[in-house]
Amino acid sequence: MATYLIEVMDSEGNRQKKVLEVETEEDVFRIIEFSGLIPVKVKKIPSIYARLNPKRLFYRVKAGEIIEVLENLHLVVKTGVPIADGLLDIAKDTENPFLREILTDIAYRIKAGYSLSKAFGHYSNVFPPIVISLIQLGEETGSLDKTLKDAAEHLKRIEDIKAKTKQALIYPSFALVSIIGALTFWLVYVLPKIIDAFKELNVELPITTVIVMEMSYFTRKYLPYIVAVLIVLAVVVKIGRSKSWRFRYETDKLLLKLPVFGNILTSFNLAFFSEYLRLMISSGLPLYQALYILERAIGNLVFKTAVKNARERIEQGSSFSDALKEEGVFPPLVIRMVAIGEKAGGLEQQLEYISQYYYNRVDYLAQNIAKMIEPIVIGIVGAFMLLIMIGLIGPVYDLISKIAQMQ
Repeated sequence: MATYLIEVMDSEGNRQKKVLEVETEEDVFRIIEFSGLIPVKVKKIPSIYARLNPKRLFYRVKAGEIIEVLENLHLVVKTGVPIADGLLDIAKDTENPFLREILTDIAYRIKAGYSLSKAFGHYSNVFPPIVISLIQLGEETGSLDKTLKDAAEHLKRIEDIKAKTKQALIYPSFALVSIIGALTFWLVYVLPKIIDAFKELNVELPITTVIVMEMSYFTRKYLPYIVAVLIVLAVVVKIGRSKSWRFRYETDKLLLKLPVFGNILTSFNLAFFSEYLRLMISSGLPLYQALYILERAIGNLVFKTAVKNARERIEQGSSFSDALKEEGVFPPLVIRMVAIGEKAGGLEQQLEYISQYYYNRVDYLAQNIAKMIEPIVIGIVGAFMLLIMIGLIGPVYDLISKIAQMQ
């Protein structure tokens, strides 16, 4: 793939510059011709310039926008309108300028001789792998309208699962931040004033009060350093995850083992895995190819590695259920249902059951996470307040005793 900087002139004589990524220089002139423009200058440039497109840097294409494009394109194909013309019409009604530019470019590439899947594949960083694969499958089987509709329905389902997962994660995240904030407030602002009063009255302090005092003193003295360390740690983790495969794998593995959070993330990944695989198999893709596409799409590196290893075991002659069992990532329920599906010839149906089961599980967690995490929150806050109360009651009791003796 080569990158070209082109200067063109429209029918009104206005000049404009564009960056095109194409396979050959002849493609440049074909795309310009079908764009209704006149080439003035064509120059080959380094590929990095294509990534510096301001619209690419400042605009993102959301999943909802992709779903809308697929649904509209489904109607275009179903009604028999030329795909390139339909894409240009869809582009005109698109508010996102980056997506509008993408759809316009895809339309002109189709006019220049590209297939729809190849034109969409040029923007694999925008459109998920499953969308491009289903478009290609639809072109090959003559069922493009169906595969476009399937792709749109699939993305809706996945977005719904993501939304419910985020909803389930909000409460524990909020509860954790609130607890830390409340405890810090007590240690930094409330306790020091009470402890200073005890010191002025020369009250003998028991060991529990001394512990509370040391906790408060440490928090007040080192709070800025603690915050700085946490920020640096977050940056280091982010950089480490982007640079090191092993570090990202281990942190993804750790996330799956966290209480509450790990349960939610595991359920999401299993729902994603089964729903993604179900759609591809039902569309007619071979299992090996479906796993290859799934491997590229799944985010968690633990599951991504498990899918890759399972695909390689299947290539060596292992059954799908045995391949999944070897990884130790998939629960017995998933393995049993996959095994039944293989034996009965109903793998697609079993994957649908698995997908629905974990979808309902994520939905249940989202609706009931507050009740599940409430005992943990009460336990942590209660333990802290108990320590504080024991630390304060001792000096107060000693003070009351001294006052009683003085009377």
